[in-house]
Amino acid sequence: MQQQFIQFLDACYPFGYPLLCCSIFLLAAILYHLINRSSTRDFTHFLPLWQRAREGNAESIAAFRAQVMQSHKPIAKELRFLIENKDNQALDKQVEAHLSLYIDRERAGLALISLISNISPMLGILGTAWGLVDIFGVFGSADAQMGIAMGISKALYTTIFGIAIAVPGIIALTIFERSLEQRATRIIALFTDIIAKRSSL
Repeated sequence: MQQQFIQFLDACYPFGYPLLCCSIFLLAAILYHLINRSSTRDFTHFLPLWQRAREGNAESIAAFRAQVMQSHKPIAKELRFLIENKDNQALDKQVEAHLSLYIDRERAGLALISLISNISPMLGILGTAWGLVDIFGVFGSADAQMGIAMGISKALYTTIFGIAIAVPGIIALTIFERSLEQRATRIIALFTDIIAKRSSL
């Protein structure tokens, strides 16, 4: 199996190893995003607490404040800023800036996934053109049949390899972007609601 894979990479020369690097970086970017998302997906911890606190019960408000002040979760920092500056007239704009940075951190790895998903099929197409050049370069020579076969294999293999990398990358990017959009909407809704009722905090 390993020998066959090495032969496959050699057949894609000189684009096989760059495409292999693209596939490794794509996998690393996907894993990095998943790990980062699990560490920042903490706003759901405060949603039920706030649902109870927003009713105006003094005990539930105190419990919400205590959880925010004691928590080390990234979003708790933004909530503490909101609570500590609730009398600030320009609070809305400051919170918006803080949330933009928080949501931007949740995009970790997505730029690399997008880049690789766009580059890998281009490398595949470049390999196709390279293979065609090899085909036309051996016409009329003694070993034309072997050269044509090698050129066709290079053209097809690099195209397949490039598309095989791009497809899962595009699927992952679409899923992650949609998930991020949903989380961002919920986070903004949470903070908008808290800002509207900040006087009770």
